[in-house]
Amino acid sequence: MKLELTRGCICNSMTVDGVEEINLTTEERRRTISKICKWLEENSDSQLNYVLQKLIPTMAQDYECDSEPCECCGDYVEHYTWTI
Repeated sequence: MKLELTRGCICNSMTVDGVEEINLTTEERRRTISKICKWLEENSDSQLNYVLQKLIPTMAQDYECDSEPCECCGDYVEHYTWTI
């Protein structure tokens, strides 16, 4: 399976084996996600943390953020909750 993402200007494209994602059926999307999850389980222990850090903010149902930045570092503390 070859996954490709192109971004910029008007050249946005996301394909699975050369087929634009928008043209995939629901079943093809499900098979793609299943294959990605299986690949992650088998090959990517070191990448699981990265994947979770990307998925949780995207899929979270609840988001909270401090109204004031930290006095020491200037960061805002954010909290995401994704219940599955």
